[in-house]
Amino acid sequence: LFASAAFAATNTGTLTVKANVVAGCQVTTTATGTTDNATLDFGTVSSLTANVDADTTTTGSKSIGVLCNNGTGWSLAADSGAHAAAAQRRMQGPTATDVLPYNLYKDTTRATPIVSGPAFATGTGNGTVQPVNVYGRIPAGTALPAVGAYTDVVQLTVTY
Repeated sequence: LFASAAFAATNTGTLTVKANVVAGCQVTTTATGTTDNATLDFGTVSSLTANVDADTTTTGSKSIGVLCNNGTGWSLAADSGAHAAAAQRRMQGPTATDVLPYNLYKDTTRATPIVSGPAFATGTGNGTVQPVNVYGRIPAGTALPAVGAYTDVVQLTVTY
């Protein structure tokens, strides 16, 4: 029979673990970083004798989220939407001629409009989703359009 050899000596080495993190941002993200669409829902509209207000924090709506690396500066801009005429954002209804004008604002008092192009929000990433709220208004006195669902899509761009 053979005797088993006993190990009496040891030696050590190292394992280097590394990663290279680059600056990055995503817009309209969930807490896990999955891209999802933000929503501004005006709900059911039956009269336009008074302003109809909505914001991305109310029922039926979903906030905009910006997710950037910790320490990465960012700015967020919006375009005019898919159905704008001149500078007026509009939702389109059942036909191309059925439109419902609306405005976007960056404050709860709806005093500071969000115009197409320049940044309306800025921040510095902290590694978690940072909510950006948007406030909308369908102005009083707007002609009540045909019955139906009205939508628009506003492109959001995060620059970092």
